[in-house]
Parts: sequence; C-alpha cells; structure tokens
Amino acid sequence: MSFLGLLIGFYGYIFPGNINLMFVELYRCRKYRSIFLILLLALLFESLYLYISFRLLGALSSKDWIFTCIQYVSYGLILCMGLWMLLENNQNRKATHQHTIYRGIISIILHPQQIPFWLVTGLLIHSKMLFSSDNSVFYGFLFCNATGALAAFIFYMKSGKFLLDYFKLNTGSINKGMGVLYIGLFIYEITGIF
Repeated sequence: MSFLGLLIGFYGYIFPGNINLMFVELYRCRKYRSIFLILLLALLFESLYLYISFRLLGALSSKDWIFTCIQYVSYGLILCMGLWMLLENNQNRKATHQHTIYRGIISIILHPQQIPFWLVTGLLIHSKMLFSSDNSVFYGFLFCNATGALAAFIFYMKSGKFLLDYFKLNTGSINKGMGVLYIGLFIYEITGIF
C-alpha cells in the first residue's frame, strides 16, 4: 500500500504550476545549488503537509467548520497568486524570472491546494493504513510520496526546457495564462459554494 504514495506524489506535481515553472527556470539558468536546496524545501513541506493532513483527518470528520476555513484560505491564496501573475509587468525579464522563483517558493510553503488534496486523498485511501498503530506503513507511504514528487520535479526540469524551447514560449506568457486559470478557478469555486 505504501507504493501507492509514489504514484500520488508524481500525480500531485505533474500538472503545470508555480513550483514546476520555478524548477524549469532554475534548471534553464543552471542554478543547480538553488535547485538542490529548493528541492529539499519542497520535499520537506510536501511531507509536512501530508503528515499534518493525515493526522487531522480524524478531527475533521466531526468538525466541518475546520475544512470550510481551510477552503476559504485556499481560495484567497489562489486569488492572490492569480492577480499577481496576471498583473505582473513582463517587460523586465529579470523581474519576471525573480517573481517566478518567489511564487514557486511561496507555493511550496503556502501551497493552497496541499491540505485539501491530502484530505481528499486520505479519505479515498484505505483508512487502516492511515490510522493504524503501525507507523512504518505510514512512513513508507510518506517516503514513496516524496520520491514520486521528486520524480515529477525532475521530469519537469528535463522536459520543461525542451517544451518551452519547442513551442517558443516565455515565462511571462505562461505566468499570464496561469494567472487567468487561477482567477478562473477562484471564481468557479466561490460561485460553487453559494
């Protein structure tokens, strides 16, 4: 059951986003030391979010208001990221590059989708694995998840540069597109609440 974490970790980061774009930018600029340090940070926070989310599942089953609060905070973060990306001035390539790195790091630490993702995933996975007294199964799952996320990051670093060059895309246009998607997701989620 722990190996399921490998697939979930890869799946969780295979979609385009701030973190993946940041790794593509750093790889393209050959900032290997920064890549290594930010990879460690990303895997640490990925594991921390997973651990906290799975441990809180029991408490959330009886208190819906906690999950609702997490949802609203997530929506606010998505809106802020979307506006920042959409309103950014693309004329200054160095500033665009720096903002991409900043958004990637902020997304690692304040990842708006992490806790809801892990809560839903945790509910879908076999509950005996998550809440059993055998912590080795849980920590095996956590390690496999980090390995899957690392594989997705490496995939993006290796193939992302190729895709950007092939389609002649620049970071600014991708940021604008992602900003529109984030704001669209925010509007969709908010209108779906009421």
